Amino acid sequence: MTGRKLLRPHLSRLRPARTRLRPAAARVPTALRGFFPALWLRAAGRTPEGNRPTAAFLRRRMLVLPALALVALALSAAAYGDVHDRTERLRDRCAPALVDLAQARISLELAQGQAESRLRTPEQAEAVELGETYRSLLTEASQSLNRVAQSRALHKGQEQELRVVSGLVVAYGDKIAWADRNGKSDVLRKAGVEYADDMLSGKHHTVARTTRQEPVSILDRIAELERQLHEENHDLAAWSPLTLAAAAAAALSAALFAFVLVGTSVFLRDRLRLISVQLTVAAVPVLLTPVLLAFGGAEEHAAQERVRTTVGDLEKLGADREAPRSIESIARDAAAVMREAHPEGWSLTAGIVVPAAGVGALACGVTLFLYGRPYPAVRPRRKYTDA
Repeated sequence: MTGRKLLRPHLSRLRPARTRLRPAAARVPTALRGFFPALWLRAAGRTPEGNRPTAAFLRRRMLVLPALALVALALSAAAYGDVHDRTERLRDRCAPALVDLAQARISLELAQGQAESRLRTPEQAEAVELGETYRSLLTEASQSLNRVAQSRALHKGQEQELRVVSGLVVAYGDKIAWADRNGKSDVLRKAGVEYADDMLSGKHHTVARTTRQEPVSILDRIAELERQLHEENHDLAAWSPLTLAAAAAAALSAALFAFVLVGTSVFLRDRLRLISVQLTVAAVPVLLTPVLLAFGGAEEHAAQERVRTTVGDLEKLGADREAPRSIESIARDAAAVMREAHPEGWSLTAGIVVPAAGVGALACGVTLFLYGRPYPAVRPRRKYTDA
């Protein structure tokens, strides 16, 4: 009770302010309720005093309707274009680069296993040479890295890192070949294999766990490139701010165009006793184009998310005999997902419907111009005075 008594003077000071705010808060819904009828009257060419002049109304609308339509079309095309560009980058660059990086990583691990099995003992080194399996795996790793370099999926820093990895792979192959040539010497053979293994995986390179450093071994460098590309895939498959902002603005512009179109049609019916089929036909492509592009963008975005999830399974693959087949299966599934989304078909559709809708927007203006020709603009008379 003591605290309430202490606060009572302050509460009494706030009561006049609360009293003043209540009428202001009540006026806000009233203003909103009056806003939409006023907006409709303006769209239909009406005023509290009567109807607007026919010539002035038609000349104004012959500019406003095409402008709103073109803005809606441009924003819709920008939103879809951003989604489609991400689809192309994910399909043609990032996903294939991740597949090739995984192929290179698995091939190098399998090649090291082949080398160790052949060079484990002097007897095996003398009896069995490094066979075609090892050479094909090392060649596959080098070719996969070359395909990554040609994929244009990497920025300059990543390209430089990839060149370093390719050079280390060549050095790794030379070290295994040196160990193979010195198979009779137990010391040299083991030293060569261990040094090559250290270059590949860093197993013999001891670093304190608390120490954080840049990746040194070949597999660590490849894994870091994979991690960066997986993060980029995640960003590509997400809704970008540009897409969301352009789509929201396009929806608002299209809704405003439809609203103004209905108001203009009501004006033509009331003042000119005319139901304009030409205006309706010209406006239909403008209203359908944002809807079509929205469907296309949504389908491509869903495919992007599925491809990101599919390609993400590459991180879970280990170096076993089934890994190359698993990589090929993942690559086929990702390509199939993209084909099912029909990005090329949607891109062709956008290339057709957007110009057609632009023609329709201009046709709306021309139609209103022709309707307004019999009604000359009212010009104020000049007053002449004697000099």
